[in-house]
Amino acid sequence: MCGIAGIIQTNCAPVSPDVLVAMTSALSHRGPDGWGTQIWHGVGLGHRRLAIIDPKGGKQPLSNENEQVWITFNGEIYNYRELRHDLRLKGHLFRTNSDTETIVHAYEQWGDRCVERLRGMFAFAIVDLKQRRVLLARDHLGIKPLYYLQSPTYFAFASELKALQCIPNQLLDLDLQAIDQYLWLQYIPAPQTAFKQVKKLLPAHRMAITFDGRLSDPDEYWHLEFRPNYQRGQAEWIQAIDEVLRDSVRAHLVSDVPFGAFLSGGVDSSAVVAYMAQLLDQPVRTFSIGFKEEDFNELPHARKVAEQWGTTHRFEIVEPNALEILPRLVRHYGEPFGDSSAIPTYYVSQLARCSVPMVLSGDGGDEAFAGYESYRLWMQWLTHDGSASWKRLMRPFVETIMPRRYPPRKPTMRNWLEFIAYVDVPRRKSLWRPDYRGVCPAPLKTHEELFARTLGYPPCTMAQYMDLKTYLPYDILTKVDVASMMHGLEARTPLTDVRVIEFAATIPDTLNINRNDDGRWEGKLLLKKTLEKYYSKTFLHRSKMGFALPIQPWFATDGAFRPIVRERLLGTDSMLSEFFEPDAIASLMDLNATGPMWLLLFLDEWLRQNRNHVSLSNVIS
Repeated sequence: MCGIAGIIQTNCAPVSPDVLVAMTSALSHRGPDGWGTQIWHGVGLGHRRLAIIDPKGGKQPLSNENEQVWITFNGEIYNYRELRHDLRLKGHLFRTNSDTETIVHAYEQWGDRCVERLRGMFAFAIVDLKQRRVLLARDHLGIKPLYYLQSPTYFAFASELKALQCIPNQLLDLDLQAIDQYLWLQYIPAPQTAFKQVKKLLPAHRMAITFDGRLSDPDEYWHLEFRPNYQRGQAEWIQAIDEVLRDSVRAHLVSDVPFGAFLSGGVDSSAVVAYMAQLLDQPVRTFSIGFKEEDFNELPHARKVAEQWGTTHRFEIVEPNALEILPRLVRHYGEPFGDSSAIPTYYVSQLARCSVPMVLSGDGGDEAFAGYESYRLWMQWLTHDGSASWKRLMRPFVETIMPRRYPPRKPTMRNWLEFIAYVDVPRRKSLWRPDYRGVCPAPLKTHEELFARTLGYPPCTMAQYMDLKTYLPYDILTKVDVASMMHGLEARTPLTDVRVIEFAATIPDTLNINRNDDGRWEGKLLLKKTLEKYYSKTFLHRSKMGFALPIQPWFATDGAFRPIVRERLLGTDSMLSEFFEPDAIASLMDLNATGPMWLLLFLDEWLRQNRNHVSLSNVIS
């Protein structure tokens, strides 16, 4: 797990060593264990290292034997030992025990298709001096980030936006359509970023650029398809899930340094800890964060799991003064990012890094096994289910008598985007000042292309697919990657393993989500059934809480942060007034719309920090 950066001077000018060092230095938190650069006149690679596998031998940039192929790599390859064995049989010689060198030889053997053989999380750049080109690639699910910037004279890439901002004599144009997407979704989806000149490489994509600047279109090398298998019985499914999860956790435990696990107390992290405890011959180190607000505090559940498996458990309580870290969060996320659970993720990462440099987490389980509350609400919305129990009980009789009274809603792209919107279109239009109102609604081309692939899928499967391809990489995995790497902590996600996701895509939707005994939609049913051999039904089937920040009480009219929020959003020096109507912001505050308030608070801080990097001359072109 590391930070990577690089420049290709397409005008044939030499790469400045100082600029390359500045870019890698901006990523020092990602790689506190070492750094390196390599320059070939107009091409340069930079690297910051967090040493997890082969600490002594895996220094980067790293080359093959004849130094014609070089790599800078961020991530971990979990099947590198199997690949290493196969490559040795084909005549390749290895000088280190690192997974990084495996990628170099895999590229020599299979070219650009080497990425299709990798099981892991990765973002890397390979310089091929013979072919005079650079290959960039990002892992299947988008666990590791990769940003790139193309200008008339150079092409640059990095693990974080702020490394690209170290390149001198550039002023980036603010992309207001991307900002509208942020208000819509609470993140900016790839390939867009907050800057027009900077893009994110999509998950499961690779691209190449020649030394003279010829750029290939990003190419998708892996495509997820849901193909339910109706031949298995429930007992077979339970056994299969148990085996797949155990294998994934085992693969993610490959390490030459101590490690632990995030333990929220929810089903997914509890599952990961259960498998770790069974696979290891020493107590698992677990780390939890809680809140004084009981509705947001899962510490009691985390303690039960820790006690059951005899883990070495550490926890902390997050206080309302946590907002003090907002400026630091904004600096590291690099662009507007509205998931407030970044704050507890920051604190649990900080807690874990005091003991270990690597952890496993339960991220991805909700998408893979239909566990989100949104799926339950989506199914409820589509079928017109009310929240009152008498409505659920009477609905079958009403449908029999008056079948046209409650026709099911259609799971269309428009309905889904309206359903998941954090700030809907009318509210966003009212927020933008008249000069900028034309950016709303911003097009979501990538979402539309992805949704077209779901035609024929059941409604919940549609939602799962969209989340796996958008919400998971652009929100959940981005949140965990940045918050953990701020502390030089590697976070591995065994439930987001490509083999787990491909397996989960074969589970019939009705086994994942269905009505429970009292008529309510419930998700993650098959996973919970599998875990009943490790946990009680009461523990597994309780109401889902989620890893959320208690901003509702903190931002409430009488909340601790209300004066600060009002001053930042409506004060005379608010950066928001350039683009947004103060009356519309005040209306949000009167409604106590804490989610949109948080989005605007983060955006205000981001605009403050980037005022010297942003050009406003082309914001609506």
